[in-house]
Amino acid sequence: MKGFNWIDELSPQVRETVLRCAHPRTVADSKILYQNGDRVTEIYQIVSGAIRKCILSEDGQEVLLYVYGPGDIVADAPVTDDEPSPVTLTTRGETRLRVWSAGDLKWLREQHPEVETALACQINRRLRGALQLIEELLTLPVAARIASRFAQLSDLQAPSGQGIDLMLSQVDIGLMVGSTRQSVNRVVNELRELGLIEPLYGKVIVKDRPGLNRYVREHQRSNEK
Repeated sequence: MKGFNWIDELSPQVRETVLRCAHPRTVADSKILYQNGDRVTEIYQIVSGAIRKCILSEDGQEVLLYVYGPGDIVADAPVTDDEPSPVTLTTRGETRLRVWSAGDLKWLREQHPEVETALACQINRRLRGALQLIEELLTLPVAARIASRFAQLSDLQAPSGQGIDLMLSQVDIGLMVGSTRQSVNRVVNELRELGLIEPLYGKVIVKDRPGLNRYVREHQRSNEK
């Protein structure tokens, strides 16, 4: 599975049933869908646009966890166990959505066991991703954190002709790895010179994922000396 689209993993008949239950919605740029602590009453699949998932501290600091794109499904984990949202979800650009109510999802889970299985698999993938991010923040120097983020995120995207596109700005990268824009710019330029990535406006093309992993290992070793 690429991205976070468990609907595509369903059998054709069940997938059609799930999609028939959805309601279309278009949301403006920078619209907060859920804040940390909100009761979750709907889940979303992105048709076009993007949704930023972040944690906001009381003093206004932001940690960006992920930027969801077309096909991805969001807010399904908290609605599954009737828990409040643990994160803030905000649209980036005008975003078209498919929307299911919590009641819709409950009915689908009861009627189709494979929906429950697909949901559980996706929640486990999100947990693994969160643990990976925590490990990076605690154990890796900044340069290795940035390279590791590119490598890990590229695993979730389908390749294009030139490589794997990550729709991230340098500001986004800094918020993900807890670093300044200047430090991010220095590391991004180094990775570009090594032929591992190609930074463009608003996105990064990953050209050599194994090379990124080697870069991470080398900087991890040098940090341990």
